[in-house]
Order: sequence, then structure tokens, then C-alpha cells
Amino acid sequence: MTVFHIERSFPGVGNASAEEMDQTVQTSESVLTAMRGEGKHIRQIRSFATADSIFCVYEADSEDFIHEHSQRSNIPVSKITPVIGEVQPDTSGL
Repeated sequence: MTVFHIERSFPGVGNASAEEMDQTVQTSESVLTAMRGEGKHIRQIRSFATADSIFCVYEADSEDFIHEHSQRSNIPVSKITPVIGEVQPDTSGL
């Protein structure tokens, strides 16, 4: 599977209530579970929220699966970038 960095423009997300965020997370996970049940390889690794965006790291067999998840969950996607490597603190040379 390819690792993807996903940028989601989500104005006001930083002001969302805990209940609203929980509902978004539950919706996303239920769609991911359904897609995996259909034999599609996709999983969320980690996500981060800022004032007006959500940044996610997913593994998936296809960028198309990221778009499908977005459509089915009604969670926008602004940009998808395949990850080509990972930089860790111990690789900085310090």
C-alpha cells in the first residue's frame, strides 16, 4: 500500500465541539470499515486538526480510494500527496 498525506480544507474545524468532531470521526471510520469490507485496502494512520484544516496520513492501494472515502463520508479533500519517505529526529544528523 502507498502512504498518502491528505489535506482537507475544513473552515472552522478548530471551533467544532467535541460532539461534532466525534461524529466526523465516527462517520469516517464507518466508511473506512465498509470499504475494507468491500475488499478495498485503505486505513487511516493519523490525523491532525488545525483552525481551518485537517491533515491526514492514510495507507491505501489507490488514490481513488481516498477520493471515494471523501465522497462517501462527505469529508472534503483539497490535496493528496503520495509520501516517498519519512524523516525522523534521529536522521537529522545532530
